[in-house]
Amino acid sequence: MILFRACVAGLAMASMLLLSACVNKEPQERVAFIQLLQARINGATLVPIGALSKAEKEAVGGYADAYEVITDFQDALTEAAQPLREVLAVETIRSVADIVERRDSFEAARKTLAQSASKLQSARAKADKARAALALPADLAPVYDGVYDEAVSAPAAEMMDAASKMDSAARDALGVADFVADHAEEVLLVEGQARVATPTLQQELNLRLQGLNAQSEGLEQARAILLEAAGRASPAP
Repeated sequence: MILFRACVAGLAMASMLLLSACVNKEPQERVAFIQLLQARINGATLVPIGALSKAEKEAVGGYADAYEVITDFQDALTEAAQPLREVLAVETIRSVADIVERRDSFEAARKTLAQSASKLQSARAKADKARAALALPADLAPVYDGVYDEAVSAPAAEMMDAASKMDSAARDALGVADFVADHAEEVLLVEGQARVATPTLQQELNLRLQGLNAQSEGLEQARAILLEAAGRASPAP
């Protein structure tokens, strides 16, 4: 009899352990994830969104993977922006002579910009594909999408636009350098400035320089965006 009771008690304990192991934690994890996302999006600084701490990762459980879709993209954005620091230095233009002397640098800048833009496009496509594959509950999806737009879609679009503006300036600078080279006998550089032999050539050069100068405001905005992107990094958990 004592042995039988012991066996029954053991079975009861085993059943309790089994039930405990099968408890569905998803509702609690979802609530924790929604609260975390809302805290991030309502913070003073959304980008970078920041990596999950160990405690946060435990609290959101399986939703940590959805969060990492965003942080993985931001890491890729930072990596793509790093080489652009050198481009920012190159695209500080002071004179026509400065443009001519640094022609090779402008060509290199355009290649760097193209490479960084390509990396960013790939990272954005990867993130969008991962987002599309997520089956998020109805109460979570709009909150997640709000953070995704702010932390992935918006910075990706801003950086692509900034890179395009930087490339446009580099392209126009190359146009000025090539113009001077093509008319080397008629364009004289004195103390950095161009002296042109004929009014027609002077007018054509002026138009090119005006086109380049017209981009100055957009160029400064682009520089600020790229500098910010290059300095981003998810803080350690």
